[in-house]
Amino acid sequence: MTKYKRCEPGPVATVLLVAFLVAGCGSYTTGESTNRGSGSETTETTVENAFVVPRYLPGSCAIQVGSTAELRFTITNNRPAETERLEGISTPAAETVRITPNPPIEVAAGTSMAAGQPVAPGRPFTVTLEGTKDSVQPAHNVDVTFRFEKSGELTMLAPVEACPAQQ
Repeated sequence: MTKYKRCEPGPVATVLLVAFLVAGCGSYTTGESTNRGSGSETTETTVENAFVVPRYLPGSCAIQVGSTAELRFTITNNRPAETERLEGISTPAAETVRITPNPPIEVAAGTSMAAGQPVAPGRPFTVTLEGTKDSVQPAHNVDVTFRFEKSGELTMLAPVEACPAQQ
């Protein structure tokens, strides 16, 4: 008859196991949530739901370096009486950022405006990243800085959509 000895983990093994499990529970991106303008010192102007949508390439989820991508987001002006103006957007993830129509883009007091909405009949508000860099990878984040007249600069991480759908 074979005898088996019961093995109990020692204190060092237990501490290592707990440390390993706790470390595995973290998220891929560090820092605060970027979904509501984190890092800003004001709640008067917020940028919500910012994300990058790469150009659709049939049969591929790869991002083409040097290609274009859309930046989608919603700006909210929580002021009761003053208009906020988006003056510009920058990111190290692209050579240039094209905003149509040209800034400043006015956001009336107490309202929101989303990229893709019209600012006037027949004039959509769009933001295009041109000349994307190799940092624009599916399921990663890129830094984006929004520059406002009243709130100044607001820098946040914007996630890159993993597999854009054909539009």
